[in-house]
Amino acid sequence: MIPQHGLLEISRSRLFHNVELIRRQSRAQLCATIKADAYGHGVRDMMPLLWNAGLRWIAVYTLDEALEVAAAADFHVLVLAPLLLSSPSEASLAPLAAHASRIRVNLIDAATARHLSQILAKHHPHTALSVHIQIDTGLTRGGADPWDLSQLVDLIASLPNLRLEGIFSHLSHGDVPGHDASQDQLAAFRAATNPLKSRHPELLLHLQNSGGTWTLQDPALDMIRTGIALYGLQPSTADPIPELRPIARVTAPILAIHHRAAGTGVGYGHSFRTNRESRIAVVPVGYADGYPRLASNRGLIVQINDREAPVIGRISMDQITIDVTDVPAQPGDRATIISWNAGERNSLDALADAVGTIGYELATHFGKRLRRVIVD
Repeated sequence: MIPQHGLLEISRSRLFHNVELIRRQSRAQLCATIKADAYGHGVRDMMPLLWNAGLRWIAVYTLDEALEVAAAADFHVLVLAPLLLSSPSEASLAPLAAHASRIRVNLIDAATARHLSQILAKHHPHTALSVHIQIDTGLTRGGADPWDLSQLVDLIASLPNLRLEGIFSHLSHGDVPGHDASQDQLAAFRAATNPLKSRHPELLLHLQNSGGTWTLQDPALDMIRTGIALYGLQPSTADPIPELRPIARVTAPILAIHHRAAGTGVGYGHSFRTNRESRIAVVPVGYADGYPRLASNRGLIVQINDREAPVIGRISMDQITIDVTDVPAQPGDRATIISWNAGERNSLDALADAVGTIGYELATHFGKRLRRVIVD
């Protein structure tokens, strides 16, 4: 039976290549950002690959994501979303306490620090929870004010059951080489953290994201949080990192081929009509699998038997239609919907450019029904 779904292949060797490429850029500890289901690639599939690549730090966005990772693997797990408590009895922290040796929370305010300490001291007195503080150095999106940092550090150091481990911020223009904003953020970060680092040399300082790993160098930083570059996609296609290798490829089988006369409407709304006698292939990947509806009638292509074939008509939820009039193809042949060769017209970054978005967004839209497999 021909499968009724697409295949998302994850390349181990391409991932390892990207990890080594990042390591050549910085000697700092490498923290893999795997929020949003590892940017759509699949957390449970990515975790053993990252562990085998020698990574021991993971960053996620929510506490729920952190608990899932901590229950399955031995990584140090940093939660990027700040923990916010309005009272010491607001929430049960039993799951967090159970995985306290692995999970690191982000605290940005004194009230939450006090409430968290009270809850742990009362209900989990033998638990020590590691804390990172996020400060806002210019992204204007989240974090404590840098001028409040010293007081917050002193408070956390004084509270039972909390252990200050790191301080971090996030770049607004990390993907733009030489941007003044990155230098300004680095200066603000240094001004806020240098005095504390001299008092607490064990603190982990981290600021760089994937783009910042290439565009902002500072040997005083202890860790980098890299996301999109791990997956081989570009922080910015305007300033590409040519050595990155996309790790994911999406393929799907041809379910049927229809022979149609010139003038035949194809798909919803008949937004495409054949201009000759044509062979139209139906492939079971659609916008539910992450192939964007905005790609409809944009002159995009897939590959079948090493030949390019145009995608025609409107992208539907479950299927796309392809003109294979000039391509040797039959039902059961596999079409490469998204290529992992960065220079090809159906790479994820090229597809993102074509529809006016970024590879990050399209990757996070990889659908659950794509069957994920690990290949070399």
